[in-house]
Amino acid sequence: MDFRKLFLVIVFGVFLIFGCEARPGKIPVGVIKKGAKYVGNGLRALNIASTAHDIYSAFHHKKRKH
Repeated sequence: MDFRKLFLVIVFGVFLIFGCEARPGKIPVGVIKKGAKYVGNGLRALNIASTAHDIYSAFHHKKRKH
């Protein structure tokens, strides 16, 4: 067996043994809620701007080229 393959098998074995004992990280729920609020406001503003553009385009006819 190649030395690199053997080394990788050993390293992955160590990760499997010691990796399962790590406690899960704490998820910052407040930060996620605050970020979601800002994203929601941005999407709402984009939707309003798109609607205003559609209304303007419906009433404003483009000039015809000869």
